[in-house]
Amino acid sequence: MMRRESHGGDRGHILILNGSSSSGKTSLARALQTQLRQPHHHLQLDAFRSMEPTGYWDGWQEQGTAASDRQHAALCHAMNAALREYALHGQHMIFDTVLSNPVAWRHLLDDLADLPVYLVGVTCQSGELLRREHARGDREIGLAARQFPSIHADKTYDLMIDTTARSADSCAADVVRWFDGQPTPFAFKAMQAAQEVVQKVAPVRETASGF
Repeated sequence: MMRRESHGGDRGHILILNGSSSSGKTSLARALQTQLRQPHHHLQLDAFRSMEPTGYWDGWQEQGTAASDRQHAALCHAMNAALREYALHGQHMIFDTVLSNPVAWRHLLDDLADLPVYLVGVTCQSGELLRREHARGDREIGLAARQFPSIHADKTYDLMIDTTARSADSCAADVVRWFDGQPTPFAFKAMQAAQEVVQKVAPVRETASGF
């Protein structure tokens, strides 16, 4: 579990946008950067995945769990460390990610435990997700459908946004109106409490599948 003191001044907050592939998280994050009153950095799961060498995850089942677990943990902790350092230096963050894996959630809850974190669930109907996958041309067809059943299951959010039939600017305006009300983040702590119960009953084993 990472712990560092802030480097003077207030800590930055972190807005986490969690949703399946093609749900509109990146477009929403970019719209938020233009509409939020304070500057926000945009950190993406896709940016970290783009640094991986070709074939990095190929044959992970054959590599054995120890190797794949290290790869998965490295990705999670690297992203969380970046978020944490920005926030400790007073920078506000938007994290655009896919948290369909319980281990990824656990790492997030541990690594950002003492920071102001807001959880925003980004939803979209399955039919529209499929249409967007075909339109994009840069996503595996069916990826969103595989993530769809678990991406928001048993999750608590400070805010939910449905992008199915709305523009990114319209959705961002709703987030900004909510955020301008200076809400107290509660979902992250609720998820931490739920995770503690789960770990006592049935500890989560790390697995590289799920992104």
